[in-house]
Amino acid sequence: MELRTERRGAVGLLELHRPDQMNALTVELATRLGAEATRLVADGARALVVTGSGTAFCAGADLGIVRQALDGDPNAALTPLVTGLHDSLRRLRALPVVVVAAVEGPAVGAGLGLALATDLRVLAEGARLIPGYLGIGSSPDGGVSWFLTRALGAHRATRLLLRNEVLPAEAAQELGLADEVTPNGDAVAAAVALAETLTGLPSQALVRLRELTDAATTQGLGAHLDHEQRLVTELWATQDFREGVSAFVERRPARFTGD
Repeated sequence: MELRTERRGAVGLLELHRPDQMNALTVELATRLGAEATRLVADGARALVVTGSGTAFCAGADLGIVRQALDGDPNAALTPLVTGLHDSLRRLRALPVVVVAAVEGPAVGAGLGLALATDLRVLAEGARLIPGYLGIGSSPDGGVSWFLTRALGAHRATRLLLRNEVLPAEAAQELGLADEVTPNGDAVAAAVALAETLTGLPSQALVRLRELTDAATTQGLGAHLDHEQRLVTELWATQDFREGVSAFVERRPARFTGD
């Protein structure tokens, strides 16, 4: 089984499971990731952790599959891989729960994109973030150019991609690409613990928060203020908004239900 899932209390865990191939992505794995994440949330998970088995988070696309595709029609063989990955990333970004990456070892290419697509990232001390694309004559996919540019700015992102810079965990944290750094072997436990602290967030507000931050650099202030107003207005009629205000006034923890 290329993807393992389990529940740890309110947290759903998705584990890429191709350890002998450093969890490199196949069409099946790239496609199932989003579907299984959606299923876990539908089954009641209030936060998710994405990780890889063995010594790597994800080595990107399986280059053995890519090389075989070059003997035939690359478009026919590789388009489903990219499409499946991008569909899964869209699903992750649309989920009404926090998604945390637990990164042990390298996250390369599309694996880096998967890590960057999560809301928060916990890196083990031995983790490494590696673009990898230009080294094989490729441009980025998996949202890597988008996420890096937003996080680092266009010049620094371009430099990182051009030079294929390897970012160790400490450097990633300094750049804001890692939220916690843990001893090797502890990333999953730390990510689950972090996710558990965020299981009670208001789901509809969370989805709108992502929408706003994703749009913040693509529209002017006036348009963004209008965007904010439209989304916050939508929340005023929700039970979660009513509960949040009441809890604040009554000085008690809010109990959000997603209604």
